[in-house]
Amino acid sequence: MRTPFDMRGRRLGLPARRLLAMASIGLALAGLASVGCAGSNRIGPPISARQQEASARFDSAQLRTLGYSRGWRAYPVVTRGKRVEQVAVYDDIILVLEGGSTLSAIDAVDGSIRWSSQLDTPITPFLGIEREGNLVYANSTSELYVLDALTGELRARQSLPLVVTTGAVRVNGQLLFGCADGQIFGYMPTRQVKLWGNQLNHPVGHRAVDVGGIAAFVSTGGDVMFIDPSRGARVMRAGNGAQFNALFDGPGAPPMAAPGILLVPSNDQSLWAFTPASSRHLWRVPTDGPVTSRPGVHGDTAFITLPNLGFSAVDIGTGEIEWSLAGVDGELVCVRDGLLIVFDARRQTITQIDPATGDVFATVPVPGVRQVRAAGMVDAPIYLITDVGLFARFNPDA
Repeated sequence: MRTPFDMRGRRLGLPARRLLAMASIGLALAGLASVGCAGSNRIGPPISARQQEASARFDSAQLRTLGYSRGWRAYPVVTRGKRVEQVAVYDDIILVLEGGSTLSAIDAVDGSIRWSSQLDTPITPFLGIEREGNLVYANSTSELYVLDALTGELRARQSLPLVVTTGAVRVNGQLLFGCADGQIFGYMPTRQVKLWGNQLNHPVGHRAVDVGGIAAFVSTGGDVMFIDPSRGARVMRAGNGAQFNALFDGPGAPPMAAPGILLVPSNDQSLWAFTPASSRHLWRVPTDGPVTSRPGVHGDTAFITLPNLGFSAVDIGTGEIEWSLAGVDGELVCVRDGLLIVFDARRQTITQIDPATGDVFATVPVPGVRQVRAAGMVDAPIYLITDVGLFARFNPDA
């Protein structure tokens, strides 16, 4: 299958296995050069599957109480001394980027490793992964790597026009990035050009959010800007047409999209809601401390852990708190059989909650698990993930 990247010629187009072989040579040479360096720069071999398996100590049978049965287990490449950094879950594959710059694709059907590719040196920081059809995009601060989703073949390696501080977000065929000096821009990888740029007053540390085809950026200083990516122009909102909204501080966790709304958990002790059509915030929920939990959205409700209130349900239209559970923390993963599945990374538990009343139906300990992800919001399989790369799939019971 030919792509625009093939038409322009590939700087690197080696099969994934050959890339790994070449990377192994590079690792050995780099390892010699790294003697005496800081521990974070040392290069180690991959963690063994046995060690990955031992990193999880949960009882799979207990997840039956939540409506899930054990599926497969997978062991993608994770460099010794590193950890899983980025995960993107799709219906057909799970993409895993670890701290040693290796990107792996797990087959969602049987858990086999389709391919693994060493993108760069093990000390190169990667900021994100994104997918568009049969193409996978991974970016460091200065380069974009384009891979074939089926084979792991590297289609292109491009220098980005600016040094970036966020992963890419695909909106209307463009890749959107933010920078340390507050610049935001749209990039077209097939043409290798910067399409437009705009400016915030503070560094951008979180990826853009797609709010119904409008791109929303939030800076570390609390600037909130909506951009029409087709033109790269600020969305001039009703009222005074301000260039952007401003919080009292930056986000405490990644912002999240709800239908037509941007939700921003903030270090200014608030949960905010904005819309592209207004020069003022839609609503604000004041809290007793910085909001450091990412909101999850199901239906017309946002679910989020709020300081001193615990896991809470917030009406996305009004900002009214419908219920709160003191002593229950976590982030929404998905909905199973009409009940919320909430993962608490600190306590390493999964809790099942009624979305209408806040009643708790079950809590299951999952020691060793650092992430729980799902391919969809409703009745989808879930993946329990450890830092060193064990991926355990659980399927919803029939």
